[in-house]
Amino acid sequence: MPNKETTRVVMRRCLALLRRLQRGPASKEELIAAVRAQPIPEPYGATSGRALARRFDGDKQRLKDIFGAQWRYQRSTGKYELIDLWESILDLPDADLAALAFLQELFEPRAPNYTAVQHLLSLLLSYLSPERRGELERQRTALAVKWGRRDDDEIASPVADGLQKALIHHRLVEFDYYSPAQPDGEPRRHIVEPWKRYFDSVRGHYYLHGYCRQTTSAAYGPRRQQHYFHYRLGRIRNLKLLPDKLPSSPRQTHRFQLDYQLAPEIARRGEVSRHPGITILAREPQADGGMLVHAKTDDIWWAVRTLLHYGPNCKVLGGYEARYEMRQTVQRLAQLYGE
Repeated sequence: MPNKETTRVVMRRCLALLRRLQRGPASKEELIAAVRAQPIPEPYGATSGRALARRFDGDKQRLKDIFGAQWRYQRSTGKYELIDLWESILDLPDADLAALAFLQELFEPRAPNYTAVQHLLSLLLSYLSPERRGELERQRTALAVKWGRRDDDEIASPVADGLQKALIHHRLVEFDYYSPAQPDGEPRRHIVEPWKRYFDSVRGHYYLHGYCRQTTSAAYGPRRQQHYFHYRLGRIRNLKLLPDKLPSSPRQTHRFQLDYQLAPEIARRGEVSRHPGITILAREPQADGGMLVHAKTDDIWWAVRTLLHYGPNCKVLGGYEARYEMRQTVQRLAQLYGE
């Protein structure tokens, strides 16, 4: 009986540590406090100092051995961060899996709390087994066909299939990307953490929202990027799955301030559309019926092109990077049509 009781206490300690790491980065003291806050009789006993450190290190090793948990220790913050779980810790009935597929495919970026909902969905999916994630992706594809979401681009089958495998197994990818913004017309080889495939109903195309680690070109060689892009699937070629696993959740990167004024013709009824890549933080109705919108974005180029859909009914006020990009774009348009 004592040995069984000891094993049960140890497992409950490990689960407490795992739950706290799933919530977010935590220091050693915060992790131990999370264990002691559980209804476990004397989880670490009266130990302290080196004895407590040994028990804590033992539990960390058990998390790795039993659950396949991988984490990293950030010396700059003094906190542990969960990176991956090799063992799935969640499964769902088929009906609930279908509901998740529905939300992922049809919950529009313009819907309220879009960013928070998508983050929650990504977190839930990371706890599913690869087999169940595969089933969810198949259901998403069926929904896209049912709802008539067809891309005018020709998306190569190896690209679509490879990307689906990468999303299911949380794998890094590399591919050639043919961007018309490159003056030499040559593709750049991108190494990307793929996080979400989605359909933009305004542009009429499927996109991959991914964190680009590096690009390589014949002219400039390898270049570090370390920020998010919205990749149009029809412009991706020669996709290859890499053996590297993704972190347990999307990376947090610098987000740019984006403040813009919508004219009364757009916002008189108090309705403000939401767009992929733009997270609205606050809205301020104006006396003339317009709307001042405060937002954030991780891709200035993408956000500015999105707001250009409003034409003269939208004015970017800040931050500096967004206003500069909009000013440069509008000046180039003025040169085309004459000042």
